[in-house]
Order: sequence, then structure tokens, then C-alpha cells
Amino acid sequence: MTHPAAAPAPEAGSVPGHALVLTGRPLRPEARLEQTSSFADDIWVLDPAWLRADRKPMTLNFTGLPQPLAATVKHLCHALLTEDLPPGEPPLAVDSIHTYFSCLRAFLLWVDARGRPLAELDGADLDAYHQHVVALRLHPTSVRRYRRAVRMLWIYRSGLPHHLAEDPGRRPLWQSWARAHSNRAAENRTDRIPEPVLGPLLIWALRWVDDFAEDVLQARDERDRIDARLPTSPDPLIALGDLLESYRRRGQPLPAAPPRLGAGHCGKPGPSLAFLSRLLGYPKHRLTKNKPRWLIADAARELGVDTDCFLTHQPRGLLEGAPWAAAVSYYEAAKLEKLLHIACWIVIAYLSGMRDSEIKHLQRGCLSLQRTPDGTVYRHRLHSLAFKGEDAHGVPATWIVTAPVARAIAVLERLQPEEQSYLFAFLPSSHHYRQSPAPGAVFDHNTTNTRITALIDWINTYCTQHFRPDSIPTAHGQLPHLTTRQFRRTLAWFIARRPGGTIAGALQYRHQRIQMFEGYAGTSTAGFRDEVEAEEALTRGQALADMAADTDRPRLTGPAGPEAEARLAALAQHAVFDGQVVTDEARLRRVIARHEPHLYPGRFLTCVYNPDRALCRTPASTADTPAMADCQPLACRNAALTSDNHHALSQHLAQLTTALANGDRLAPYLRHRLTEQHAATEAFLTRHTPEPTP
Repeated sequence: MTHPAAAPAPEAGSVPGHALVLTGRPLRPEARLEQTSSFADDIWVLDPAWLRADRKPMTLNFTGLPQPLAATVKHLCHALLTEDLPPGEPPLAVDSIHTYFSCLRAFLLWVDARGRPLAELDGADLDAYHQHVVALRLHPTSVRRYRRAVRMLWIYRSGLPHHLAEDPGRRPLWQSWARAHSNRAAENRTDRIPEPVLGPLLIWALRWVDDFAEDVLQARDERDRIDARLPTSPDPLIALGDLLESYRRRGQPLPAAPPRLGAGHCGKPGPSLAFLSRLLGYPKHRLTKNKPRWLIADAARELGVDTDCFLTHQPRGLLEGAPWAAAVSYYEAAKLEKLLHIACWIVIAYLSGMRDSEIKHLQRGCLSLQRTPDGTVYRHRLHSLAFKGEDAHGVPATWIVTAPVARAIAVLERLQPEEQSYLFAFLPSSHHYRQSPAPGAVFDHNTTNTRITALIDWINTYCTQHFRPDSIPTAHGQLPHLTTRQFRRTLAWFIARRPGGTIAGALQYRHQRIQMFEGYAGTSTAGFRDEVEAEEALTRGQALADMAADTDRPRLTGPAGPEAEARLAALAQHAVFDGQVVTDEARLRRVIARHEPHLYPGRFLTCVYNPDRALCRTPASTADTPAMADCQPLACRNAALTSDNHHALSQHLAQLTTALANGDRLAPYLRHRLTEQHAATEAFLTRHTPEPTP
């Protein structure tokens, strides 16, 4: 096989060392281009070019790469960042460049281990690396990314000091893999959350939002007041005496110090000098002298020592009629804040269909309400930014959400300080907030995943301690590790497959779909409607494949009954083997996509779709599927009947008969219309009686 001649390579120093690698990139408002990384730096910091609020550290670290490979990947990354692109190459976002750098680094280290210069790699070497990547058993998307990174060393060859001698994409092995996996790019291969996990997790998240939130916020406020307390007396002994006397009046044991670990520390905990100091507004060392310690010891012998440093707020949130907690510890408040924070995220993510990046850009005041003239709220509108398919700055978008999401937003606005606009910024009590170079930074998806696991751990611990049955199932003793992408994927699955099911015992999925599709989630840009429709297509395909495999079922009748049977038989040739339906979802998706039978089961009929004779179509129709809401089952020649369709029509006929039995009470026009419908339905059923099973 012949390949195009490689373009002459420029000298290695074609990019000046002082060149700023983020030149031309939009930067964060606080960033200054002159302070960003230059080409000569061994580590390039990309954070200033990451414009989203959910920051994540991104650097390109070239220190571990030997020369001249480091110079090669530097030139390539510089071209990607400055968008000095070959014809036909799309520009990449900084996070994509960061990901490709990891793939390039892995390849170049592999090359270095083989001891051959990059330009001397031949087809056998490229095939060997391809086999090496495939052997890692990565997701096909990841394999595709590694392959793409290697091809960049050929595609961008005109600007690289060293490059590949041939295009890996033209190797037969590479091409055969691409053909075998060509259709998988469009598939949503994200695992959905198992139903036994999702059910209790969502119920517990709603409990946190609706029942526990007020107690957590009250505990947070009390802790903050304690931390801000100033001394009430210049003499710490007087202040300590007054405090201990207040404990005596209440008959309350003194707060306990945390237990010490290790040998020699197995006794009962003593009083917490640190917490008592906070209550007095003094530094801890003011209570470590002999006299204060004696006063505290005397009070401890008289009153005893509690098990923790409990706040005075008494939890009022109820769980099945009883308070969910007896008390809240001063040191537990920060943890409870984080758990409430992530519970709000779960409620919003699952009940809105928003992506994680869209949720992370929710700001104070993002919720607007539409009311009837009497003040009743009938629509909740949530405003944020959408990034999928948009530029780096995002575009404003609006989601139509339900009341639980609105309640979660209200909790978040109380949870964050008034001066913080982003609702998913790190809380002031978080160590990330204190350590972050940019206070108020929004946490990224990795932190979200970690906190979801922490909430699951809290739920299971709580259920164990209180002998509750509604814990979250584990697998082989391990907690389920969920990711942000799974919530949207799971919601789409349930909307498509369980439209009559309910969410946490309340809202039906079909109603959730109607509301969501009124807003951004229903647009083509959002992609959520496509996910739902893909799940509906798979559900329909599985039902049709089951029909095709069932040789004992009654035959379809109706005007299009014979054609329906022919289409099912054609589908069976590809989806049924030895009487069994294909069970692999990805494979069945491909079968349906290639051999679409265009059969659409409904309640009263099964549509054998042929657009030329479809009565549901109008001259303005552009869709290539039937409009089932406008179906005319008694008149359309696309109608076929299963036994279930025949039963549904028979029930409808019986209802018409009952209504007409009391016809004297009906208005004349309504009675006339019902009589016509009764006659047409009866005649249709008579003409198309189900055939007996052969």
C-alpha cells in the first residue's frame, strides 16, 4: 500500500520558547494572558482557559517524556491550543486537549520503551500498539480516543519536528476495528442505575430536602454563632464559672472530647476543652491552666460527660412519626451540610434531566414561578447554562421542573452564604473552600461522585443503627459507585419504559416527560428527547422481537394484518435465533436500526406504518413515524390488530354500549356521535375477528 509523502518537517525550535500557549483562547475574567504558561515551560497550566464554573485542575506535564518526544508533543499541543489546525480538523476544547495529551503521553512512553525513533515506526509497530490498547479492555470510546491521538502525529505532521511515517488509520487492522465499532459512537452506553438502588436513594434524597434540611440549617447557624462568639468577660474564670453553672441548672452533662486512639487511651472520654473554649469565645489555651481544669473536673464529676459536643437545637424533622435524630453534634454539622448539598444535587439531576455541568451553573435566583390569577403555582422554570454543542461560555437555557426540584433550589439558596451566587460552590465549612485558590469555586463531577457515595454510606449506616429495611443494596459488600451521567440516562430509561410508573410514589413518569419536554430538555440541542426516543425505540424493538419469536400467538388481523406478519417474519430472521430473541441491548439496537420493521404497537391498534396511506399525516408532516395521537384506527389502512388490541376495542365498545343505554340523558348531538362510533367500532370488530391460533 502506498501513502502520501510526508510534508517536510520544520525545525524543532519553530515555536519560540516565550510564546504563550493560551494565546487566542478566551480566558477567565481574573486571568491575565501574560501570566499564563509559555512554550518553554515543562508544565502548562490550562485552568485559565477553562471557563465553566465547575473548575478542575488541568495541566500538561511534559517532565516525564524524553527528548525529542517531549518536543513533538509540545508542538502538537501548542497547535491544538492555538487552533493552528490542518484543513478539516475541528477545534478542541481545553478539557479534550487535556484528555488527548494523556493518550499521547501513553503512546510516546510506549514508543520510548521500544527504543525506536518515532519516524522509524512501521506498520507492524502501529498494529502492535493498536493490539496493546485493545488488550487493555477499555470502553470502545476510550480505544477510539487512543487511536485518534496516535493519528494526530500524522495529521499534524507539517508542524511537528518528528512525526509518524504513515497514517495509522489506513492500516487494515485499524480499519477493520473501526468498521466493527462504527455504529457504537451513537449508542448511549452509560449504565443505568439499578432500580433497587435508585428507589431508596431518591426517597432518602427527598427526605433530606423535605424533612432533614431545616434541622441541618439550624445546626449550621448555631455552629456559626458559636464560632463567631466573643468573650463575655475579661476574666475567663468568671465566664467559665457562669457556663458551668448553666450546665448545672439544666442538669446537662459536659461536652465530650473526641476519643483518643492508641494504647493507654481506652477509658471514658473527658470533657472537651476545645468546645468549652468555643462556647466562651476564648482560645483553648486559656482553659488549660490548673484552676480552670479543676473547675471543669469538678463539674464533670457532678454532671458526668456526654458522648459528644451536642448543639442545643433539637431536631424536629420526622421520619415515620419520630425525630430522625436525637441531637446534632457541633463537629457533625459540616458533614450534614455536605450530605444535604449532594441530596439536593440528586433530586435536581434525576427530576430535571439536566447534565452535571448545567446543574453546576445554577445560581441564586435561578428559579422562576408562573402562577394562575389566584396565585396557584402551575409551572416552575429553572434557568442555567447549557454547554453541549455550544461554545465554551455556554448559552442560557430554561428547564421546566417539578415542585421537588423547586424545594431543593430553595434549600440550596439557604445553604450557601448570601454573597455566593453559585449554588454548588464548596460550602464555607468545607476544607476545599479553605484550600481553594479561588474561594467559592464550584466542585467538579469527581467530587460529586465521591459525595454520592458518601451519602449512600450514611444511609446504610443510619439504617443499620436504627434497624431500618430501606438501605441501599451493596454488591459483594461494596457500596454502589454511581456517576453523574447515570442519573440522566436512568431517567430517560424509565420515561420510555415505565410511563405509568411513579417517582418516589408521587409523580408519574409520563407527566414528568410532558413537563420536561416543555423546556430545554425537550429541544434537539439538549439531546434528552433523543435519549428517551432511543429507549422507546429499543423497548418497541424488544416487544416486536418477542412477538416475532412467539410462534404460538394469534395472528394479527385488520387491514394491514398480513403485512404486519410479513414484517415480523423479516425481523425474526435477524433478531431471533433458535427461538430466542437477541438479549444484548447494543446488538438489538443495531438490528432494529438496520432492519426497522416500522411497526408501532398501541392500545387500540398496531400501526403498520406506510406514509402513503397514513391518515395521521398532513401535508406539513415531516416526521417518518406515525402520529399516534392523531390515529384513526377504524378508518386507516395501516391498522393491524393483536389480541390485546382486539380486547381493548371490545372494552371500548362495551363502554359505548353502557353510555348509550342511558342515552335519554345525553345531548342529542353527543348521542348521535356516540351511536355512530358504536356502529363503526362494532362493524370493525366484526370484520376483523382474531384468527384462531394455528
